Amino acid sequence: MTTSDLAAAVFAAAAQATAWKSTNLGPRTEITHAGYTWTVQLPAEGHGVARIVGRDGYGGAEVLDIPATPGQTIGIVEAAVSALRPADDPQDSPATSPVYRLQRWDAFDEVWEDRGEFTGRRGRVNADFAVASERALDTGALRLFKDGELVFADDPATHGLTDD
Repeated sequence: MTTSDLAAAVFAAAAQATAWKSTNLGPRTEITHAGYTWTVQLPAEGHGVARIVGRDGYGGAEVLDIPATPGQTIGIVEAAVSALRPADDPQDSPATSPVYRLQRWDAFDEVWEDRGEFTGRRGRVNADFAVASERALDTGALRLFKDGELVFADDPATHGLTDD
């Protein structure tokens, strides 16, 4: 298994993790995989990608800095927010809360690809975090929907162009 395969497996497990801790460095979780305990962390400042910051095993601890992709980060953010937020109010059911859907323009295939769906009381907060992460990495033109209605959309034809 290659390093990128290991990282992808760890990030996939982090997107399913239910045990998260809030720290001054950002939310973090520990994942057991391939004989190691991996530490995955989200940035404290609310934008950027998730990272594998270390692993611990029989031979000792190792400091790492392996970034996730923005797509992997979206699932990890959802898991962390779900684990760290207070229990949902019964009146905040999916039937009554808005659904936010983020898409990114794939210039190669010339299609809008889904980057995440955010629901519940913190749906807008989670969507805003995902937008900030995508913008920080300049992954391309974005658009956001709330209950199927367009909230904002970048123009793929002019995204990234400047008037210098």
